[in-house]
Amino acid sequence: MEYKYLLDIGLIILAVKIFTMLTQKIKMPKVLGGLIAGIVLGPAMLNIVQNSTILEALSKFGIILIMFLAGMETSIKKFISNSNKYIVIASIGVIIPLLLGAIFSLIYIQDLKTNLFFGAVITATSVSITVETLIEMKKIKSNVGLAILGAGVVDDIMGILFLTIIINSGNLHITTFALVILKIIIFFGIAIIVGLLLFKVFERIEKKDTKTEQMPTYSIAFALILAYFAERLGVSGIIGAYIAGLVIGNTEKGRKVKGKIDLVVHMIFSPIFFASVGLNLEKINFNVSVWIFILIFTAVTIISKIIGNGLGAKICGYTDKKALQIGIGMATRGEVALIMADEAKKIGLINEEIFSIVILTVLLVTLITPILLHYSFKGKNDVGESKEA
Repeated sequence: MEYKYLLDIGLIILAVKIFTMLTQKIKMPKVLGGLIAGIVLGPAMLNIVQNSTILEALSKFGIILIMFLAGMETSIKKFISNSNKYIVIASIGVIIPLLLGAIFSLIYIQDLKTNLFFGAVITATSVSITVETLIEMKKIKSNVGLAILGAGVVDDIMGILFLTIIINSGNLHITTFALVILKIIIFFGIAIIVGLLLFKVFERIEKKDTKTEQMPTYSIAFALILAYFAERLGVSGIIGAYIAGLVIGNTEKGRKVKGKIDLVVHMIFSPIFFASVGLNLEKINFNVSVWIFILIFTAVTIISKIIGNGLGAKICGYTDKKALQIGIGMATRGEVALIMADEAKKIGLINEEIFSIVILTVLLVTLITPILLHYSFKGKNDVGESKEA
């Protein structure tokens, strides 16, 4: 129906609200409520709501705004000063999942290209889900939160390179890599220059806009434009949005602007994004052996990131507890893994069954990791640390 999307959005917002209230009552993260709402409403259970072009667009908008808010919470000085640590954490957190994913997939299939795909698809972190959990727990400004955000940006760039490998797996040339890397460098160069210029512009707007009535509008427009150019240059739009958030969030009135944007995001766009992940799950009839593999692969997907990113954090001087929290925070998978699977299916690298296995794994990981992250922060207060390790 022409107006079915209105009913879908209404049902999603209502269901997410109900399930988040239930998850909060049992002291679980709100993110979990959104994911469960999507599974219940979607093809896997009631089949009332199906993913559509409009829902996918709103979901993408939600991801961009969540990462924009994350950027607004990040100190530029801390981000730059610790960039070398973030590179180490992300790099080790990519190598170990790649190796373990490829090795353990031999249980299911013995094909080198498919095994490498299983390894590659679990390398990319989906920090947007972790970010929402950290914001909810008020840990986004902690050293752990900053490390997850910083390493997440590096991780996403590596994910783009793996995605390029998958898309061009049948016709891979060194020029393809060179072009992708060049585009990433060009984007970051443009983003830094534009960011510095607009930082001055926003400071001037602040002086005239004493009630911050215009700043939220300018801020969202800036985030969307930068996200667009990031996508055009082959870089994930969420990185563009994150950089936009860095610029706005480090101005004097950034916090007041964030409050107004935060309200809209968490009322509409955040619920749609998390529910849409759950909507990807369909009714699947697998035999017992495949289900066993899915459970093993899910465990490998989570543990490989905890080991990889946790080891990287430990090398960079973080305590055991913080290294574990960083590893768990980087264990979420989402949009990049789903895109990789979709592209691999399109070029015939994987079949429908493997595609479904990846979707189920991503959903299980997305359901489990916010709970693990929530429990990893139990105990002494980790908020507001000023020291880095």
